[in-house]
Amino acid sequence: MKHNLYILAIFLTFVACSETDNTPIPTVDYTYLYWTSMADHQIMRAVYQDAVLLQTEQAFGSLKGLDTPTSLVVDEPNQMLYWTDFATRQVLRGAWDGSGNPEVLYTAPLRSYGPVEMVMDVEAGQLYWTQPYDDLILTAPADGLGPVDTLFTAQDGIRGAWGIGLQLSEDYLYWIEYEDNELWRSKLSGESLPELLYAGGSGFLNPYGMAISEATQELFITDNALPGAAYSDRILRGSLDGKQKLETLYDGDDGVSNAYAVVVDEQTGDLYWLNQLNSGSIYRGDIYGGPSEELITDIALGQGLHVFHSTWEPNVLIQ
Repeated sequence: MKHNLYILAIFLTFVACSETDNTPIPTVDYTYLYWTSMADHQIMRAVYQDAVLLQTEQAFGSLKGLDTPTSLVVDEPNQMLYWTDFATRQVLRGAWDGSGNPEVLYTAPLRSYGPVEMVMDVEAGQLYWTQPYDDLILTAPADGLGPVDTLFTAQDGIRGAWGIGLQLSEDYLYWIEYEDNELWRSKLSGESLPELLYAGGSGFLNPYGMAISEATQELFITDNALPGAAYSDRILRGSLDGKQKLETLYDGDDGVSNAYAVVVDEQTGDLYWLNQLNSGSIYRGDIYGGPSEELITDIALGQGLHVFHSTWEPNVLIQ
């Protein structure tokens, strides 16, 4: 498969050099899907062209120090991958093509638990992450130069902050507290008190992951119901202001089973989720519901998920 990509690169370069300055240079749009596997100690990626899977391969693994990678985000302009590792209590980064060795940015104190979920403000170069077993929400510069600032603690009412999201257009930070079964938001500027948007009675039973769509002004929640509950595991949709009643988009019949990660593809309007099982899988469906499709299988305890697009350029194409 790598050989085919090299042929594609050579062909496109030849065409570009053969055309006049007034002729558009041919481009190819690729979809990149990254995920973590805690049990296999690795970060994997899949590359698609026009919904056709080109290749699946490891980006980083145990040979480069990965233990239990949890969440991950991609800095597309700088072609960097950021992730958290729960067991080593670290926040790390590396080249998105897996070249070189990871760089440790931050390490939690010895008496702390590790980070779990993370989001990034790429333009500002700022990371935000949760340490649910320490009841912490933290932030720090993405360059690793610190300082690590504490945004919220147990003294602020935090109990098991897990999923986290950003609505940068309105300067909001969102998070889910799985112990309290609540979803909150707060201004990043800290100019107002945190605002409770959804609580357990709003419709979810045991929420963990979340994703935000700036395009539709909606949020999406993974709800992993406990055994014996009235509902199966679900993906729910609500509004960013909490005023829209939560509705079920996908449930167990659609492939939702112990889903911890959910992401929105703003370019295509697709929703992706990852089922955290011994042999888990990644599914895709429309953000408004409908048929779902299983994409990747046999993921051992997957936790983090990220999707993005890139138009082919010689220095961008994954080799």
